[in-house]
Amino acid sequence: MSTAVVYCSQTGFTERYARWLAESLGTRAVPFDERASSSVDSAGTLVFLSWFHAGGLKGARWLRDLMDGRPERRYVVVGVGAYPMPSDEWPKSETDAAFDQAFPQDRYPDLARFYCQGGFDFDRLCALDRLAMRAFFRMQAKAARTDPRVAFALDAMREGFDGTRREYLQPVLEHLRG
Repeated sequence: MSTAVVYCSQTGFTERYARWLAESLGTRAVPFDERASSSVDSAGTLVFLSWFHAGGLKGARWLRDLMDGRPERRYVVVGVGAYPMPSDEWPKSETDAAFDQAFPQDRYPDLARFYCQGGFDFDRLCALDRLAMRAFFRMQAKAARTDPRVAFALDAMREGFDGTRREYLQPVLEHLRG
C-alpha cells in the first residue's frame, strides 16, 4: 500500500520534515499546492505535515474534508511549531490544544497525531504574519518579565532558530511501519 506525504510550509521547516519523511519512506514530498496529484489520490496512507499558525494548523480543513470523504484511508498528521519538543518544562498539552482545535478527538479518534519542533525565521514570514508577530512580541514583553518560559520563547523567536531534527520523525516512522 502506497504512502503519500503532503506538506504545507511557509518558512521551510515543515518542508524539511516532509522531505526527510518522504526519503525514509521511499516516496516524494508533495507541496500543498500539488495535493490534487494522482499519487496523493491513489495512496492508501496519507501523511499530512503542516505548521501551527495562530492556534490552528494550516490546511486542516482540507484534511478534515478528505478524511470525511475517504474514511477507509489511513491518515497521519504531523504538526510543526516553535514550541520545544515535549518535556517536563514544555508539556505535551501545549500542542494538544492546537491539535484538538484542528482535529477534535471525538470526531477523529483514530487520527495519529505527532508534533515536531520546527523553527522561526522572521524574514521568511509573509508581510501580514510579520506585522502580526511584531504585535505579538509587544504583547508578550510584559508577560516575559515574570514568566521565564515566555521570556525564553520570546528571545528565541526574536533571534530566530532552527529546531528541526530528523530524529523527531522516528515516532512517525515507527507508527507507519508498525
